Amino acid sequence: AAGTPVVGGAGDVAAGAVGSGATRSGIVTLIMGSGGVVFAGTDRVLMDRANAMQTCCHAVENMWHVMGVMLSCSFSLRYFKETFADVEAAEAARLGTNVYKLLDRQAATVPPGSEGLIFLPYLNGERTPHRDPYARGAFVGLTLRHGRPHYVRAVMEGVAYGLRDALEIVREMGTDVAQVRAVGGGASSPLWRQILADTFNCPIATINITEASALGVAILAGAGTGVYASVQDGCDRTIRLTSTTEPDAAAVGVYDGYYKRFRALYPALKRQFRDLAEYTEHVGRTEEKA
Repeated sequence: AAGTPVVGGAGDVAAGAVGSGATRSGIVTLIMGSGGVVFAGTDRVLMDRANAMQTCCHAVENMWHVMGVMLSCSFSLRYFKETFADVEAAEAARLGTNVYKLLDRQAATVPPGSEGLIFLPYLNGERTPHRDPYARGAFVGLTLRHGRPHYVRAVMEGVAYGLRDALEIVREMGTDVAQVRAVGGGASSPLWRQILADTFNCPIATINITEASALGVAILAGAGTGVYASVQDGCDRTIRLTSTTEPDAAAVGVYDGYYKRFRALYPALKRQFRDLAEYTEHVGRTEEKA
């Protein structure tokens, strides 16, 4: 109808950043869905030297953002659950609880670093920082002392290391990282939030919103129609912190050491990942012809 207000919205990630309050410098949104996103708002255009991040207009006037994307974030733990956690799934059904809570309890029995077991979370290739469709997942450092709880924790830690890759680029670009606000399914795990806080050496906050993208476009609509004085006013009036997980100094040191070793693994395996993928495709084509 004539007179119906029309307001510009945003893409899903930028909307999620608005809905989590990442509309000021220093607040970084961490989206832990099937894929993972590290999103930082900035008041100027920033480009990283390796062009590993994406730089785009923010949904907020006169702001930009830099964004790094992981292709298999919470999906990594889901894959492990669906492939290897039949016993836990049956136990969760018997107890009437969530299977991920049982996996959390298992992982909590293992010390930070999973006693040297490292997971590469490249189950579907990787986007930031490697931009490599041939990257593959891997467990490295397996010994006889490693059991199922080690695998679970290693998956959570490997995802945290991969997300730190993007966060480190944000820091190198000169963007302040005072607080990371985690949203999405993976953020519901207190253990995973602690692992992230210790790996990032930064507080991890949660907010009163689970569907941040939906709230973000609602705030944009409210600002565009005068319900809110501005986008920032809409954020201030609707978003509240519900928890903050502080990094543990002892664990920070442990994770710094393991993160350096995590960083060395992809370059060492890059050529082998591609060779393996190409050979697998060759074998598949040969079998089809036969």
